[in-house]
Amino acid sequence: MREPIQAVPLEGMDERLFLNYLNKDRIRHIFTLCDLKNMREKTRVWVALRNTEVTGYIFEYDRRIVHTHGDPKNVLELLSKVDLDEPVLVIQPNHLRVVKKVFEPVERLDPLSKGKITTFLVMKADSATFTPTIKHEVKKLGTEDLNEASKSLGEELKNLVQNAINRGFAYGGYENGLLVSCATISEYLEDVALIRGVFTVPSMRGKGLSTSVCSVLVEESIRLGKTSMLWVSKDNLPALELYEKLGFKQTGIVLKCFKAKRKGRS
Repeated sequence: MREPIQAVPLEGMDERLFLNYLNKDRIRHIFTLCDLKNMREKTRVWVALRNTEVTGYIFEYDRRIVHTHGDPKNVLELLSKVDLDEPVLVIQPNHLRVVKKVFEPVERLDPLSKGKITTFLVMKADSATFTPTIKHEVKKLGTEDLNEASKSLGEELKNLVQNAINRGFAYGGYENGLLVSCATISEYLEDVALIRGVFTVPSMRGKGLSTSVCSVLVEESIRLGKTSMLWVSKDNLPALELYEKLGFKQTGIVLKCFKAKRKGRS
């Protein structure tokens, strides 16, 4: 007879066992690995165990965002450990049926997505696949550029740029001397770097600015010995075209993401 699954807090087990599980697929688990390392005070994890085998986990960040990973048979038990009523959920596609028993999708994360759920494809590029195209002025951003980033890119992008300056690196694209595009890396491991905050102001789109900025960003990532990765909505066709042009390849990892509301609570 197989031993039952136990859902235990990370603090209640041998953490090395869990890290070994994560490190088998560092691209899939990059947020968990980075947040455990850099933002531990905002991170909560419950691990599904059968004897000493990790079969999945649920990861809560900043009392807002919840990720589920592993065997879908564990998901309902793991969800019982989360007391949030309106989280942002990031789940494997085969978890959706179980998750819907507890949470109702209410809003997609990407406005280009169809329906209430965004499907993200995880892509990667390295020195073997990367094909840069740089046709614009691009420079590395520092703290002295934050005011301009706030004015031209908006406060949310400015915060991403600031995080990247503090923990990684950020690049900006310029048109006529004005900062109009950016891309950042603030989450990274020894061998993997996650690209976020790829953005060009709407009036400047279609000129290849994001292509130039991402090209320089990935070049630095490769110089540092890292594979670059990103999430992109499968319905965001312009972004998909951009990343494929640069040599990003799909990893086969697919994630469903949405803002959710707990069922049965007003």
